[in-house]
Order: sequence, then structure tokens, then C-alpha cells
Amino acid sequence: MNITVTFKHIDSSDAIRQYAESKVSKLEKYLHNILEAHITLSMERVDHKESGVAQIKLLAKNLTINAEEKSSDIYSAIDLLMEKVESQIKKHKEKTRRKEHSEESSEGLGAEGYEDFGLEIKEDYEKQPLTVNEAVGKLRKRNGDFIVFKDKESALVSFLIKDGNGNFSLIAPDF
Repeated sequence: MNITVTFKHIDSSDAIRQYAESKVSKLEKYLHNILEAHITLSMERVDHKESGVAQIKLLAKNLTINAEEKSSDIYSAIDLLMEKVESQIKKHKEKTRRKEHSEESSEGLGAEGYEDFGLEIKEDYEKQPLTVNEAVGKLRKRNGDFIVFKDKESALVSFLIKDGNGNFSLIAPDF
């Protein structure tokens, strides 16, 4: 990992540079593919008070993080910045983990897998919420056997089924 530290409106100090570099290098335990990190340390004066500002641009294989933190001194600004970056990395990893998990589970029962059971995939559902009476009307117009819809009143997914005698049955979860 290539770490660069830039100082603005503050005297360059080896102690601060080493502190920032050591903090950033610890990020590798959370994210192994960090390519480079550019840290900018500066001092700002707001309302006659000086505050330390730490900024980072972290580049990894599939991730770019930009973050900034301010505090009364530069060391605490660096600490706050690292906490923020760690949080963003953890969020990214969790998002990636969820995405990979959902892809794995959808691969297990793809369209091809259903053919083994003789099942046909139908996307016959209403995208807009309906009342039960509206669902009955739509099912009659379609001349189909069933309709899947979101009930306007309960906000739950419901199934309306027409049997061979023309009678309707409603399957609605109660949870």
C-alpha cells in the first residue's frame, strides 16, 4: 500500500506523519486490497478557534473512500477519521457479502433448476396494490386461474384463485 501524507497550513512533523501512516496501515486488517491512501492534514481557524482537519482518499480494488473529520487537535482528528473509514469499509464488506450470498442462493434455484420439477415460471402478478374486489375483477377479465397481488388494506401479498366451478378462494397471510 502506498501512503502519502500532505500537510496544509500546518508544520510538517515526522511524529504526526508516522502516527497517520500507522493508523492507515492498520486498515489492511479490514481491507486487504488497498492500493493507495492519500491523507491531507491541515489546521482551520473557525470563530477564533483552531481545529485539526484530517482528510483521506483511500483507493482499493473495488472501492474508493473519501472522508473528512475535524477535531480540536490533529491527532484526535486522525483517530476520528480512521473510525469513520473503518465503518465505511465494514459497511462495504457487509454489502458485498450480502450481494454474494443472494447471488449464490439465486443460482441454486435458477430457471433451469425448476425444469427438473416440471415447474413453469410465471410472472403473473399485479404491480399496483389492489382491493380484493379489484383483484376479482382483473382475474375475471384475464380469464386466468389465479392472481397474485398486494392487498391495499393489509399491505400483504395475497393470492386469489379461481377453481373449475368459477368460485374464488383468497389466500392471505395473517402475519
